[in-house]
Amino acid sequence: MSRSFVRHYEVRFGEIDHAGVMYYPALFDRMHRGFEDFWSEAAHMAYAQVLDVDNIGFPLVNIECNFRKPFRFGERLRMEIDVARIGTRSVSFRFRLSAGDSPEVRAVATMVLGVIDLKKFAPCELPQRYRDYLQPYVNTEQS
Repeated sequence: MSRSFVRHYEVRFGEIDHAGVMYYPALFDRMHRGFEDFWSEAAHMAYAQVLDVDNIGFPLVNIECNFRKPFRFGERLRMEIDVARIGTRSVSFRFRLSAGDSPEVRAVATMVLGVIDLKKFAPCELPQRYRDYLQPYVNTEQS
C-alpha cells in the first residue's frame, strides 16, 4: 500500500481572478509549494537542503492537468501527492486536488520532473537515497 502526502491550503484572495475562481497559474504555484512541502515528510529535510546541500534539482519537463471544477476564495484546498513513476533521470508526481473533506476531485495533474546536478546544471541519475525516499509514495493506479 502506497502512502500519499496530504496538505490543506486556504485559497487566498490574491489567487483568484476576475471571475472569482482560483487562477490556474496560482493553482500551479500552489502545486509547486506542495511539492516543496512534500520533502519534509518524505526525506525529513527542507527542499532548500535538496537544492543547496545535495545540489539536486527537479526542473519541470512536462505537466498535464485536468481541471474539473474551480476553487473559490476562502475554500480549503486539499492536496494529495503521490509518485506515479520513478525513472532513471526523472520522477512523475501526481496531484489530486479537492475541497475540504469532499471526495470529489476538482483537478488532477501529473508533473514530470527531470533530475539535474545543480553544480554542473546537467542531467544526472536520481541518487539511490532519493529513490528510497520516494518509493513509499509510488502509486501506479490511474486517477
